[in-house]
Amino acid sequence: MTALRAAARVENLPPNFFGALDGAVAQARAAGLDVIDVSKGNPDLPTPAHIVAAMQSAVADPVNHGYPAYRVRPGLAHAIAARYREDHGVLLDPETQIAAFHGSHEALMAAILGLVDAGRTLVVPDPGYPAYASAAELAGAELRTVPLNRARGYQPDFATLSDLDDAAAILLNYPHNPTGAVATLSTFDHAITASARLEAVLINDFAYSSLGYDARPLSALAVDMTRTVEVSTLSKTYNMAGWRIGFAAGSAPLIAAMRRYQAHAFSTIFGATQDAAAAALAGDQEVAHDLVATYLARRDLVVEALCAQGWDVVSPAGTFFVWVGLDGDDDVALAERLLNEHGVAVAPGSGFGAGGAGFIRISLVHPLARLQELVERLGAAKRARR
Repeated sequence: MTALRAAARVENLPPNFFGALDGAVAQARAAGLDVIDVSKGNPDLPTPAHIVAAMQSAVADPVNHGYPAYRVRPGLAHAIAARYREDHGVLLDPETQIAAFHGSHEALMAAILGLVDAGRTLVVPDPGYPAYASAAELAGAELRTVPLNRARGYQPDFATLSDLDDAAAILLNYPHNPTGAVATLSTFDHAITASARLEAVLINDFAYSSLGYDARPLSALAVDMTRTVEVSTLSKTYNMAGWRIGFAAGSAPLIAAMRRYQAHAFSTIFGATQDAAAAALAGDQEVAHDLVATYLARRDLVVEALCAQGWDVVSPAGTFFVWVGLDGDDDVALAERLLNEHGVAVAPGSGFGAGGAGFIRISLVHPLARLQELVERLGAAKRARR
């Protein structure tokens, strides 16, 4: 009998990077180890009470007990448009320039699979979020990386694409995971120039749209609205990671393509979730501002302590990650030692691409007291390496 097997597009996918980290943490905890897990960007604080109350009320409403429409609800679309207008000075048509998804990951997949044909080139950052390469594989696209290096402040070097004469899309991610860099106006200007030369669309993964420490992060849509689409989420801004609600905004033809893909590939979004998301976006934004202050205090504690210990720290201007250089040491081997010998789970940088090798990523998703314990353990690990 012929063995049953998965489709090639599935067999060619790598193991899920964060799933492997979860497995290692679970194994260590099963062995009795007290693990401080800073390997993933999973917010630790609860969703604000007024958003939970909005969800509870919407769940009780019978209008939300049937199948919802594929099209984003007007209340949510208008709330997204209002946030872009007030936070970024960007004017969007709620009817044609906004779509909602089950999280920004699904929006990202709709952007790539809806806009990139098999055999065409998708340009992604290196280092970059691991899902970008997986999406390229599922789309049958040719993957090309644009390097982000420390000397350039982790801004893309588009000159490295001079040999490329065509691409379907350029994908950026600012604020940047894993380095914490934020985009400059020049970065998006050059990205638009490069995408126009390549006749490509520009996609910006804007998941950390609210998390900038010196200023609100720049939206790509503030620079271009003709060939650009941006995907984002409520997970980080309002501690709604478990709610699985995200959106896309930008060029109307690109949003139309993503909506069409969504209608065939994904399911509809629970109406109550959309109503609660609208309440989050349209309500008092003090909770979002307070969250930035919380992460700033956490960032300062971790960065200052690690610098004092002699770690090579890249202080983030955005996101809730701290990027740490290892002076040439193997990041995977060090991550294993930190977990097994010190009870600290970090993300090895090489999981984000070749450009991340020799670094580790630390997430600021614990209270200050736990982060103090984290840096004490990392200090012990640093002394043990000497």
